[in-house]
Amino acid sequence: MLILVLMLPLWGAQADGRVQSRIEALQEKVQQAIRQRKPQLAIPPLREIVSLAPDNVPALGNLGVLLYFEGSYAEAIPLMRSALQRQPGLWKIEALLGIAEKRTGDPVRAQDDLERAFSNLDDVKVKLEAGLELIELYTASSHLFKALAVVLQLQEIAPEEARVLFVGYHVARRIMDQSVLSMMVVAPDAPEMHMMMGGELSRQGDHAGTILHYREAIRLNPKLPGAHFELAEQLRLSSDPQGNAQAEELYRTALQLNPYDERSWRQLAGILAARGELKEAEEAYRKALAIEPRDADAKTGLAAVCLSADRSAEAVALLESAVQDDPTNIVAHYRLSSLYRRPGRVADAERELEAFKHYKALKDNLGAVFKQLSGAR
Repeated sequence: MLILVLMLPLWGAQADGRVQSRIEALQEKVQQAIRQRKPQLAIPPLREIVSLAPDNVPALGNLGVLLYFEGSYAEAIPLMRSALQRQPGLWKIEALLGIAEKRTGDPVRAQDDLERAFSNLDDVKVKLEAGLELIELYTASSHLFKALAVVLQLQEIAPEEARVLFVGYHVARRIMDQSVLSMMVVAPDAPEMHMMMGGELSRQGDHAGTILHYREAIRLNPKLPGAHFELAEQLRLSSDPQGNAQAEELYRTALQLNPYDERSWRQLAGILAARGELKEAEEAYRKALAIEPRDADAKTGLAAVCLSADRSAEAVALLESAVQDDPTNIVAHYRLSSLYRRPGRVADAERELEAFKHYKALKDNLGAVFKQLSGAR
């Protein structure tokens, strides 16, 4: 819980002696309540201070904050607003004011106060709460890209906060759905529309439908960015050998259109390595890593090529770097475990094996969830 935002100063010399003495006594009661971790006991003396000194900004702000946390938003709002009118820049108070305004049905003022406070807050907890409330306001008014901008900022400060992950998912889904609907209205026969439909069908597990839409997108625009790669990904995983063969050609076409297509270099390298063309595979992996040095999958693939060439030390270095870039890379953990056992690094080998088991179980569970979601649509 956020306790008092401001320290209560002693009342100045402009008050007569009796008033000043009373305020000092009340202030001591406030401080005693805080020391005892009973902030609700600070509310009555703060009320009296405000009645004796209506311009006392700390008393106004602190009373407003305590009433906010008591859920007395209607009473807290004018107190916090009064404190801000007398002393702008009290960002925590303005954030709480915005939240209180939102919860009492005043979204216009709430958004104004939350926007102003959010960009200036340095307290992570308060910024998190203010940001989540601001996202709700933006999504309610369909300002989805504004909501997404706040989500990205919250992910920077609270990357493991479940509420941030959830609203990020929700906002992204709404943006995606809105984009599909907009495309259907303005350009239903465009190649980009077929790319969107292919992506959606892929998430639903409709392999054949996905391929049809990607092929149609390429037919309509043979130079459409990303189309050849996405179709190649579908054909690479196909049970049809002819489709597998087409995948390599599509990756090469993608690279002719865009030599900086890092994913196509990586996937082409995997095909070459599987065919035993290790020199060509290594060149392709290194081109991928030159474009994206933190691609853990490319490092893992290149490590396998190094192992085939008896360069185990280089393979270990690549795999260690891969798990640093992506701790969930189960292939890298498994191969590291095997390599650590060779020189007798038993403890390291066991650690990597446990990491492999842990992340494999997580990915299996995640796969089951996605399968259920696809079936439910």
